Amino acid sequence: MGLIDYHEQHAYAYDLFGFERKDAQEIGAMSKKQNKQAQQDYAKGIANVLNNAKRFLAKDYDIFLVANDKNNLYPQIAAMADMQIVARYKRPVLNRTEKDKGAYAEIIFHLKEQL
Repeated sequence: MGLIDYHEQHAYAYDLFGFERKDAQEIGAMSKKQNKQAQQDYAKGIANVLNNAKRFLAKDYDIFLVANDKNNLYPQIAAMADMQIVARYKRPVLNRTEKDKGAYAEIIFHLKEQL
């Protein structure tokens, strides 16, 4: 949440394809900061995406989400989407394109339908 400004990182694509930018609608936009309200809005937004996607998923689906969950939001997100985290895989991020090139780790969350 708020670590990478994806709209700026991919601004060339908006210009190339003539897409209208909708930065204010981005879930977890850097401009929305990282306060408690922003965290709750992020959790609700991601849970809404997962709930919406369910109608397109096969029975006994597997979802893998990559996130730097420094605020421990994904257990709440999974619960809000009636899913469970069945596994977490830690992945180091060593090569970054942003100005801040410090290494960090992200988690790959394996989600399934809540039993």
